Amino acid sequence: MSVRQLRRWEAPDPPLPHPGQQAVLEAMLGVPLAELGFTLPPERMRGVVAGGHDEVVHRRRFVTDVGAVLGASVLPVARSGYRIGAVDVRLLRSEVSELYTLDHSQGGRAARQAALRVLRRVEKATTDGSYLARVGRDLHALIGTLHSHLGWIEFDAGRPTRARAACAEALSSARLVGDPLLEVRALDSLSLLAVEQKRPWEAAAAATAAGDLAQAHGGPKVRSVIALRQARALMSAGDHSAARQALSRALSWQDRSDKDTDAPAWTAFAGQVEVDYATAAWHVETGHSSYAIPFLRSAVNGLGPNYSRNAALYRARLAEVLMKTGEVEEACTEAVASASTAQGMTSTRLAERLRSVAASASMTDTATARDCVEQLRTLGVAARTGRTR
Repeated sequence: MSVRQLRRWEAPDPPLPHPGQQAVLEAMLGVPLAELGFTLPPERMRGVVAGGHDEVVHRRRFVTDVGAVLGASVLPVARSGYRIGAVDVRLLRSEVSELYTLDHSQGGRAARQAALRVLRRVEKATTDGSYLARVGRDLHALIGTLHSHLGWIEFDAGRPTRARAACAEALSSARLVGDPLLEVRALDSLSLLAVEQKRPWEAAAAATAAGDLAQAHGGPKVRSVIALRQARALMSAGDHSAARQALSRALSWQDRSDKDTDAPAWTAFAGQVEVDYATAAWHVETGHSSYAIPFLRSAVNGLGPNYSRNAALYRARLAEVLMKTGEVEEACTEAVASASTAQGMTSTRLAERLRSVAASASMTDTATARDCVEQLRTLGVAARTGRTR
């Protein structure tokens, strides 16, 4: 049967199959047509086909007779639990998609709780449900996606052990289902985490492996994101020349991403903003912090209203660099704006950056700096040393 026919049957109000197809569907799936979502005519409900002949299908004998021809790959998983179908998978996917919005608007705590709830539901479906092989693959791909998301959330929360465990689970799921782009995402997160943990070789190796997969299976958007990750890994290793080349590749792929309609959801954040932000990081790493400021300003101004957490994070980074270059008044303005935007959000990286600015301001004996420290304290930011990256 054709893909088009299957899609018609998977529609919310599917057309009733022909009598011969009805028998095959019931025999192969072991599920009555009414439970499959089809509306049956009265005579079919009485167990009699339109021609008036009784139709009794002995499913066990039928499967035995045709199994050698059809192959085991089309048989359902031998479970007795509740049935999971394509509609259930679509609903779960929509819930996973909502996690991105939640993370960007409210931060990691709310997103983590929601992700764990969805993950428990999907895992329960895989262990207790009954489903076909294709549905099983989709469910395990969702598990990989959720673990990738949790890996990012744990990274942002400053919990590297949990982040690594989640990334390893995501990588395992990606390999099992044969999803190269899911594997790219897991390696992307591992590379970020390795940079934070000062493991430059691991960061570069993960980014390189992700780049190889992206080159073979990804579009311009994916390739741009991974090029940025490679640049960050190379910066951490001190190879600034190679990092600059990676930034150029990222910009080149970004310029081609306008028509990339198949880009996965986890690349939605990427764009010129991320290229500017990574370029600013390169300038800071090479000892030219003042050159980074225009790029950071561009990144902050380029973020849309749906990226509140990133806007606060990037503004805090701008405040750090401004403070480092002696622009105390501007740094204080940006830090207070960041802390105000971040009210109600949870992000350890953001909190550490704001604490770093507060600590620097507390050591500056000016009225502006003292007022800044007080405002940050009022907004919940204590003045103690944080990260400077």
